Amino acid sequence: METKVTITDELRVKELLKERGMMMKDFAEQIGISRETLTRALQGNPQYSTLKTIADGLGLSVRDLFKPREDEPSIHGVVTYNGEAYVIKSMEDIEELINVIHTRIK
Repeated sequence: METKVTITDELRVKELLKERGMMMKDFAEQIGISRETLTRALQGNPQYSTLKTIADGLGLSVRDLFKPREDEPSIHGVVTYNGEAYVIKSMEDIEELINVIHTRIK
């Protein structure tokens, strides 16, 4: 039987805050949102921008907010965006490409 996994199951924000001795309320205030907004984001399907705000507030990458996967496949490829080629060798490379795209569409 397959078990349904939600983003809530994969995020480790509460764990990271606990490790740092931070309360959700204080952290939410630090990153400029209400505790309720942070809680809803962590319980639902947060937008990338929300995850980025949380990650920045913790001094981490968005990828670091998720539990590591033991079975994570290796990634190799090239992505072309607006005539530029980006070599992809890791999830960090994908995250950097998303940041480039996000910056350019603002």
